[in-house]
Amino acid sequence: MQSMNSQRDKLSRPQKLESSIPAVRATPAQLLAGAALVAAIMAAVCLFGVWTRLAGQLAVFWPANALLLGLFIRFPRLDTAAGWVGACVGHLLAGYIVGDPLPISVLLTLTNFASVVTGYLLLAQPFASDARKLLGAAGVLQLLAIAALASVAGGLAGGVVGPVAFGGTALESCLAWFASELLNYFTILPAVLSIPTAQHREVARQWRKSMPPLRRATPLLALLASMAAAVLVGGPGAVAFPVPALLWCGMRYGVFPAAVLSLLTTAWTLVAISKGVLNTAVEIESPAMLMSVRLGVALIAISPLAVASAMAANRILMAQLRHMAEHDPMTGTMNRRAFAEQAGKALRAARAARRSVGLLVLDIDRFKNVNDTYGHAVGDQVIVLVANLVADHLPEGPLLLGRLGGEEFAVLLPDADHARTRDVAERVRQACADAAVDLGQDRTTGCTVSIGASVSPQAEASLDRLLQAADRALYEAKHGGRNRVVLTDAV
Repeated sequence: MQSMNSQRDKLSRPQKLESSIPAVRATPAQLLAGAALVAAIMAAVCLFGVWTRLAGQLAVFWPANALLLGLFIRFPRLDTAAGWVGACVGHLLAGYIVGDPLPISVLLTLTNFASVVTGYLLLAQPFASDARKLLGAAGVLQLLAIAALASVAGGLAGGVVGPVAFGGTALESCLAWFASELLNYFTILPAVLSIPTAQHREVARQWRKSMPPLRRATPLLALLASMAAAVLVGGPGAVAFPVPALLWCGMRYGVFPAAVLSLLTTAWTLVAISKGVLNTAVEIESPAMLMSVRLGVALIAISPLAVASAMAANRILMAQLRHMAEHDPMTGTMNRRAFAEQAGKALRAARAARRSVGLLVLDIDRFKNVNDTYGHAVGDQVIVLVANLVADHLPEGPLLLGRLGGEEFAVLLPDADHARTRDVAERVRQACADAAVDLGQDRTTGCTVSIGASVSPQAEASLDRLLQAADRALYEAKHGGRNRVVLTDAV
């Protein structure tokens, strides 16, 4: 049997995300360019992290490790041996610029890579597909668990290197490194992994189109106002001021915008505290207090991501339920109610533009004989085949095809006059006459359709009148010998 046509697949089947990280091939020039890009990004973010470093301590905010892991997972073309070398070069270059001794830079780079490699090995596994795509609450929880394990690996490595690089005890270094990594992974990794694909960008475009600009901007304005209030009021509770606005952003904007806003808010909070802009009355020069602030901010950052992911999962579920309610489960075409609704909208638009419309009603010829001769399973194959052929041979544009019941289908053709309506009907009729259903054992059976067509020159006729006229034409086609098209006016 012929395969599903591309138009109907888009209508009836959800897009499937890749289940594993794809293998990629690149030319030497592309590998070199990717390595240079990774090196430049790592050098820049490492310098930013060093800028937030307190005297004798780790950086307050260190985005390099989480960003590197996210880039390698989200953009597989960067995940090459050259890319990993470029990351090492970027780390060492930043250390050279700030004047770190080379042995210390090497130790710090190896320690950073301990958590990155651990997270990479976990996220690259097939079981982590939902975590890589942040699919639903389970995917988010899985990602956070992997981030926590990567942070543990970083903390253990930091417990060895920390006393050498910054002094202090191994336990203090281990806990500080763990808290820092946990914060960075919780805030940065979701933002990088949820960078939109072309499909997601189209969804965002439709969302922007459906919502007034002021309404779209309100949650963001509330977030900016909460950050300003945190600066003005200060105190230990100021770090939590943005939480309600972040939750609002998570409900309104989706996973990627919520993750980015959470990342920016977290980075701003930590940098503002370290630079004295945000007075929380907490002495973050104390390693214990700094670790407490990091963990608190990390947990705050999870909230909007969890809300956004739950809202995204809910939207997907609602879309699936809506699709099930509006489409025929066998053929994937619209059911009678949905067809009447969508065709009615198209008809009203054509009437407002005073454009002609055509309507086809198709019926499979001698379908009862097919069921009686070959069984209902073959009958179902014939119905699906006809639905596919009709959709394949319709003009480009919205697919206004519905199954009215049994072996009968209807098609609305916007902006179609008599000639165009007849041409489409004849193409569909001929395609069905030329097709065959494979019965196995080198046996096939054919099928034909009779088509009744009606036209309303300025879309003045109602949908019911178009259907009635097409039904009468279909009756004439059946009694005129079947496998033919009869066209009439809907008056």
